[in-house]
Amino acid sequence: MVDPAQLFNQALRALEIGRVEVAVDRLKKVVAEDPADGEAVALLVDTWRDHGESARAEELLDLLVEAVPDDVDYKVLLADVRLELGDARGAAVVLKQVLAVRPGHWEALYLLGNAFSDAGAFAEAVKVYRLSLASNPFGEDVWHNLAVALERTGAATEAAEAWRGYLKVAPAAEDRGAVEASIARLEGAAG
Repeated sequence: MVDPAQLFNQALRALEIGRVEVAVDRLKKVVAEDPADGEAVALLVDTWRDHGESARAEELLDLLVEAVPDDVDYKVLLADVRLELGDARGAAVVLKQVLAVRPGHWEALYLLGNAFSDAGAFAEAVKVYRLSLASNPFGEDVWHNLAVALERTGAATEAAEAWRGYLKVAPAAEDRGAVEASIARLEGAAG
């Protein structure tokens, strides 16, 4: 039997040289040996996602959530994959389970905001994005998505403030010029 650490290292080397199928094989063996190996699971899921196989990642995570039901990280990762696959409702179900156990989990709140946004429920998205920021005020993506959701609700002044928050935590943002233009437009609309 090969040591799981050796298999993991072989997977890393295989990824470095572009041998994805070898990396996936090694990682699947590590996860089969120890379903609680979060590092191997995350790398396998990321590898599949990076190569357009998010449905395989979802299948694995569904199994792991059953095998390790107390692992909040697997549930958050499953929800993220479901959002990527366009299943906002399925993601929300899992995220609500996480939040029942860990109410202030900033990433679960952020992803739940994304699920609401994907479903067009922007007012609900705004609420959970704000809760996420209360737990982690440095989330660039959270600030960004909050600003977008506020714009979608028509709250121009609040959206401009959220864009300012985004620029404060991401001063070197590549979209800085577009964001500053949005702030000016929103302030003009607010009068």
